[in-house]
Amino acid sequence: MRHRDLFTRSNRLRLRYIVGLVAITSLTLTSFLGSMSSSVAFAPARSELARMDMPSPKSDVILASVSAEADLEEGIIQDIEQDDADKAVAPLLYALESEGNLAGGDVMGPAQLKDMVAREDVIEIGAGDTIGGALQVAGVGGAAAYRVVKAMGKHYDPRSIKPGQAISLRMEPSANGMELAALSMKINATTEIVIARDTQGRFVAVLDKKQVILHTKAAKAKIETSLYGSAARAGIPASIVAEIIKIYSYDVDFQRDIRRGDQIEALYETYETEEGDFARYGHVLYANLMVGGKKIPVYRYESKGGVVDYYRENGTSLKRILMQTPIDGARMSSGFGMRHHPVLGYNKMHKGVDFAAPRGTPIYAAGNGTIEKAGRHGGYGNYIRIRHSNGLKTAYAHMRKFAKGMSSGKRVTQGQIIGYVGTTGRSTGPHLHFEVLKGGKQVNPKSIKSSVGEKLAGKSLKNFKQEIFLIKQKYASLGGDTKFANNAHSD
Repeated sequence: MRHRDLFTRSNRLRLRYIVGLVAITSLTLTSFLGSMSSSVAFAPARSELARMDMPSPKSDVILASVSAEADLEEGIIQDIEQDDADKAVAPLLYALESEGNLAGGDVMGPAQLKDMVAREDVIEIGAGDTIGGALQVAGVGGAAAYRVVKAMGKHYDPRSIKPGQAISLRMEPSANGMELAALSMKINATTEIVIARDTQGRFVAVLDKKQVILHTKAAKAKIETSLYGSAARAGIPASIVAEIIKIYSYDVDFQRDIRRGDQIEALYETYETEEGDFARYGHVLYANLMVGGKKIPVYRYESKGGVVDYYRENGTSLKRILMQTPIDGARMSSGFGMRHHPVLGYNKMHKGVDFAAPRGTPIYAAGNGTIEKAGRHGGYGNYIRIRHSNGLKTAYAHMRKFAKGMSSGKRVTQGQIIGYVGTTGRSTGPHLHFEVLKGGKQVNPKSIKSSVGEKLAGKSLKNFKQEIFLIKQKYASLGGDTKFANNAHSD
């Protein structure tokens, strides 16, 4: 082929060959894009938006070809300047470049970003859901959801999430679409975990703790059925009742001594947020238990040395060497003495006291002492024996498990949790078998007359009396029975 057949007099490529080149390039790239679209999924909406703003590469090529053929038929050899050739190919290159960006799914165009606005969403965890899974269902990317859960783990175990838990999300537009900017989740009444991106785009978790306000409440109840049931009907929380039982456990056997018609009253603390949401219970400041017509008022008092205890009005501490009931809210299912053994099937001496309670109920050390044995012990199952002063020992059997750190030689204090109710060993159901040993032999716990506790004197007693006066005033101001409180003297 001769040079003049390819080029014009000014050495520029003739139009017919430019048109052919563009046509071949168009067909090749269109075929390539078709094969790519079958293997790469991209959002139809984004593709349509891109096509609306650009000309079709095929139509440009066809129009150029028709125009050239008409000119050739008229015998006109038309030259094209190089910049005009660039303009002819530009629409095709623009289309290809735009399609490549959309197929990658990484960048949003200005028109799309303009229509996107930040939004607030609230999602609720369903049964069997994980936090990461719920976030992805809400539109958060898998990698971002993973980083959020990892950041959360520094303050909160994501595995402890419960169905019904609400999580607030803030989604904001970005070049990659809507992205998670921040989230918050309420852990309890006073604490919220907040996760947001730092200046480098990393997720950082912080705890937002609300301030709480101390309130004091007064309540009283007449025992008609059970202590817990009667107290609940009078508005006394179960945890406060449990604390009162522990306070009186040195003097009162709540399985045998409490009767219908007895009374209980209490002055106790609660903590609430500024919005009025309950946060937690504080101390029992005053309690008065009337058992069989006998009133036993007690008052919380903290000495200057920081020692906190509950005292009668004469300044005598309720604490004794041993607690009568080393477990909360349990029912005494079997007393000390001869009985028909539920497992062996014959009469046998029962050398302890049984307290029936749900599995996992905490068991307390009845007094200060040192653990002599902690482990399996024949028919007793999981067993702990504690050595106290005055030659006394206590034993606790059929435990589900021991509290952390319980072992031989361990020092324990009165009221400290040593284990949890179970049904190990020779047992027909979950309960605590409690024994008191004196001189190495089991004795009836009721027969142990523990010495009285510490008694306040001098300036401490004077300060305590002033504290009693203030507590009675507070109880009366909250609608308590002033007559009952003022006449509450220890017998």
